[in-house]
Amino acid sequence: MKANRLFAVLCTFAAAASALAFAACGDGNNGNGGGTSLYTVAMPDGAPALAAAQLMAEDMQFGKEVTYTVVNANAIGRQVSGGKADVCILPVNAAAQLAGDGKTYKLLGTVTHGNLYMLSSEHTEEITAENIDTLVGKTVGCIQLDNFVGGVLKMILEENGLDYEVVEEASAAREGVVNLIAVADPATINPSLGYDYYVCAEPLVTVKTEKSALEVVGDIQALYGEDGFPQAVMVAKNSVIASDPQFISDICAAVTANSAWLETADTDGIVAAINKNYGGATSSLNANNLNATVISRCAIEFVPAAQCRQEVVDFLAGYSEVSGLQLTVSDDFFYNAK
Repeated sequence: MKANRLFAVLCTFAAAASALAFAACGDGNNGNGGGTSLYTVAMPDGAPALAAAQLMAEDMQFGKEVTYTVVNANAIGRQVSGGKADVCILPVNAAAQLAGDGKTYKLLGTVTHGNLYMLSSEHTEEITAENIDTLVGKTVGCIQLDNFVGGVLKMILEENGLDYEVVEEASAAREGVVNLIAVADPATINPSLGYDYYVCAEPLVTVKTEKSALEVVGDIQALYGEDGFPQAVMVAKNSVIASDPQFISDICAAVTANSAWLETADTDGIVAAINKNYGGATSSLNANNLNATVISRCAIEFVPAAQCRQEVVDFLAGYSEVSGLQLTVSDDFFYNAK
């Protein structure tokens, strides 16, 4: 039960979204004797949806019949566990938990590499790997403290030899440790909470810095490592990989090109494309919180499985240590990576 509850929350690393009724095809429609194939490409709302924004905006079909489906971030796991999606973008830890044995899905590559930042209204010095011990004795309010975001933060603290403790409120903070406080609702983050620092995700980061005294004082990706960390990945059904390798090649190429397209794309068009495929719901991304800065801070880039395999394995090992989960993956989980 604990793992199930964890998974239900850990997917929400971008923003809250509306519920969606999902309709998708089953395996019977794939590779059907040379006829028109029907594929479903699913993704959660928020930053991961940006990884396929061009594909949706231009309704790329790849000579097939492709249905794009955006779902609430909390619901994305069901697209894999229920086998509904032929291709799916989802958090790396969720992918490992649901498909890590490689029997049904394979990881095609990573598509996002972190959208987390540290904010403060009280402190202006940038937090870097060299001065991260500045956080000792301070309070850090963190979204998803018991899930993905908190796991990344705890991994960084442990890598830097810093002790931390989860406390209920700022008045309970101790000296000698980094005091972590759960922020249940990211929207409530503001200086009046009285914490020294806050960790949250884009696009909320930009919203908060524009509408309050909070400023960005730390890049969580840089604190983790030079290239950030694997956050969202793209997986595909083994049956589709076997029956239609050209489709797999084409969609990987399109997601690769999407990164450059995002640099100059009209944000209104991006939002419209996501909403069009959101089954009547409204995306958490909108004209008020999506701009070029937000997009750049979402670190959208497709890195093929052959190149990101070790990075994913190492991340999951560290995440397992701080979360208590055993997120191991088989060699068969990585597409074309041997």
